[in-house]
Amino acid sequence: MIRLSRSGAYLLVTMVCRSGCQLRMQRPTTTPSRMIEPQVLEPQLSDPATQVSKTPNATPVRLLDTQARGHIGRHLLRQLPNGELTEDSVWRWSSAPDRYLDTALRLEVESSPDVRLVDTGRAPALAATLLVWDLESAGEARLVGAVEFEVTGTDRVVHTQVVRASEPVSAELPDDLAASAGRLLRRLASEGLALVASER
Repeated sequence: MIRLSRSGAYLLVTMVCRSGCQLRMQRPTTTPSRMIEPQVLEPQLSDPATQVSKTPNATPVRLLDTQARGHIGRHLLRQLPNGELTEDSVWRWSSAPDRYLDTALRLEVESSPDVRLVDTGRAPALAATLLVWDLESAGEARLVGAVEFEVTGTDRVVHTQVVRASEPVSAELPDDLAASAGRLLRRLASEGLALVASER
């Protein structure tokens, strides 16, 4: 067994402490991320929201799942002029875009007097898949969305249609991106519900 004198032990402890102080842990360089929440609801004025009364012959619709293609996530996607998709290093959606589409569909059903949400197998069913959700900057910057709507009629015949739309956005983010995303989602949802009414 090795024995150290008191002064030797003190010297060893001092050397270890000094060398430990000189080593610095470098923080990894990370890019701060910022969140964008689409403004699906229009800003309300002082008037309270009124309940929309449904017409007696309102089209019943059953909402099935709303999903997105695998490459669409919380990162804001940009489409380069050559068609390649890249993730924005700073901006993200606060939730998955397909959740916003589901909310927009439900809000459109609530606000329409001609469509009624039901939970029965005897009503036409609507499923939605978000196919495209990105910023395109060829020329004017635009937020582009495309949704595949699958309507299953009461006769169990399935009709599929892709609806594509876009909204202009400013080049400097986030500026009006939240409002543009909300308008785009509501327009896509409205066109999807119109498909159900046309199948009736």
